[in-house]
Amino acid sequence: MFHYGRTPSDEQDVWIKEHFRSRTAGAEFMLPWTIDTWFSTVSALKSLFTAAELKTVIDAHKNIVIDTSHLRLTHLLIHVMEHCDRKELYQKHGSSPRNLETKFRHLDDAQASVLILWASSFWRGQTCSAQAMEKYIAPK
Repeated sequence: MFHYGRTPSDEQDVWIKEHFRSRTAGAEFMLPWTIDTWFSTVSALKSLFTAAELKTVIDAHKNIVIDTSHLRLTHLLIHVMEHCDRKELYQKHGSSPRNLETKFRHLDDAQASVLILWASSFWRGQTCSAQAMEKYIAPK
């Protein structure tokens, strides 16, 4: 239960203390299934979107600082569509704005969050080349 006036960090600490002996015990329990969930969601998203659409989403997240308020479907829709129109990313990657928007609208907030974080994380890698992007979007 979340309470007015408490920060999400406070709420997380309370929840962890109620369910685990320590933060470390909570992390050890949650980390493996969190990673599994991340990779299965990324895999599902890669199969939902075309290569051109994935490149468009990644390119729209270049030089973006993500905060928790961005991890919503509405933010994904607004941000990607705005960047694509302004930077002509649809033409650059050969994607369809209508198809991309339709696919976005079928996502829930959790899937949209993973897509945002996954796209942003490409730009934090060691190599951000076209070849690296091809490898990054390839199904595993």
